[in-house]
Amino acid sequence: MKKKLMLYLEIQQMKERGFSIQQIAKQLKVSRTTVYNYMEKTPEEAFEWVNSLSSRKKKLDPYKDWIVAWLQEYPHL
Repeated sequence: MKKKLMLYLEIQQMKERGFSIQQIAKQLKVSRTTVYNYMEKTPEEAFEWVNSLSSRKKKLDPYKDWIVAWLQEYPHL
């Protein structure tokens, strides 16, 4: 999550310095679409979005206990 927030800050800083979308994308090794999406967000929106990522349900959540037990039983896998 911190990584995404740091990416947002880097994009905003580069935008303020006058870098183009293409230059920002190339420098940060992300797509231009990602740069556009991050540029459209306000700092508050970016913070809320990053926080919402940690509370999302994952597809494997219902199987977590089974997977952990299986990995403990077969650690070499």
